[in-house]
Amino acid sequence: MKTTNNSIMRDIPTHQGLKYHRSAPANREQIMSELAQLEHENARLEREITIWLSNQKRTQTRIEQVQKRMHLMRRMFEELLPKPQAAPSGQDTSGHYREVNLEY
Repeated sequence: MKTTNNSIMRDIPTHQGLKYHRSAPANREQIMSELAQLEHENARLEREITIWLSNQKRTQTRIEQVQKRMHLMRRMFEELLPKPQAAPSGQDTSGHYREVNLEY
C-alpha cells in the first residue's frame, strides 16, 4: 500500500478542494457561489505563487552569499598551507625519500 506524504498543508484534501469535481451547478445561486469560491481559490493561489517566488529569490541570494563565503574560506585556507620549497639539486622531487644504505 502506497502512503502519501502530506507534509504540506496545501496537499491535504479538503471538502472545498474535492467539490470541484462534481457535476455542473443546477441553478443560478450555485453557479454564483461556485464562481465566488473559485475567485477566492484563484486569489489564494496567486498569493501562494507570490510568496513562493519571494522565498525563491531570498534563497537564491543566500546561496550566492554562502558560495562567496566558501570561496573566500578556501582562498584563506590555501594561503595558510605551507608552500613547498624548491628541492636542492640532486634530490628526488617526487615527495618520496631516496633509499640510503647504512653500514654499521
